[in-house]
Amino acid sequence: MKIKPGFIFGLAAVLFALACSDGTAGLNGGNSGNVNVLLTDAPFPFAEVKSVDVFVVRIDGKLVETNDVEAENESDMSEWKTLVTPNKLINLLDFANGKTTSLGVATLPAGTYESFRLILDTDKSSITLADGTKPDVKWPGSGKHGVKIKLDEPVVIDHATPNLLIDFDVGRSFRMRGNSISKDGLLFKPVIRGTSQQTGSVTGSVHGDNATGPAIAEATVEVLKDGTTLTDTNDDNIVKSGKTDASGNFNLTFLHPGTYVLRATPKTASGYKPAILTGVVIAEGTVTSGKGIVVTK
Repeated sequence: MKIKPGFIFGLAAVLFALACSDGTAGLNGGNSGNVNVLLTDAPFPFAEVKSVDVFVVRIDGKLVETNDVEAENESDMSEWKTLVTPNKLINLLDFANGKTTSLGVATLPAGTYESFRLILDTDKSSITLADGTKPDVKWPGSGKHGVKIKLDEPVVIDHATPNLLIDFDVGRSFRMRGNSISKDGLLFKPVIRGTSQQTGSVTGSVHGDNATGPAIAEATVEVLKDGTTLTDTNDDNIVKSGKTDASGNFNLTFLHPGTYVLRATPKTASGYKPAILTGVVIAEGTVTSGKGIVVTK
């Protein structure tokens, strides 16, 4: 049996479509499967950034659980199976709002996978600002570097065809090192999540003063765990982040079914204060639309 895992990788996510075919021995003499690899992205909250270019060398999978340090050592292939080797520079900002791109198809032995990692080449990765300059980015190391994908649950590759979405949250992965991106640069602390569950999405808008007030562009919009308050600073309570477009609209995708809180934080220069919207219900395979957040001064 062979299973072909397909990958979708993106600024917001990598999706693995897993399928199975009968009668062929796997890489270890047993069953195997294919994975279809795609790419998507979560919106970057900094308006002055033109592109976030990461060089993706390959994607690996492993049957057993591994920690961050073990995943970082890209030269250690013990028990890791390489799924795809894109070896390409990808601008994560090209894949916002649920867009995806295929990274290739690979054969993977059947089983329950506890770990996945992205291998990035930081020497070939960079951020470009709107004025064409490149700020200093403090990467975890030079050259090729492994980044563990945080799985919501193990991924089972068998006769079924599950999807694994790898969500690369750019807005949370690059942290300000001071008050100015151009002067102080950024710190790369990757926030990459993987899920094989069915997901939904939420769309809406942010307006000032009232529901028909001025559209608030480039506001950071966060999906928070149910019960999270406006002033909560626990990063673990942030499920996903994005930003509004020029019309004040947002679209946050690949969310597990459940109840959430939305928090909108306008740019400081706008004079508007953050606000939250509670009781936002996300259903499997659906779009929760028309969610408006009103911010005031």
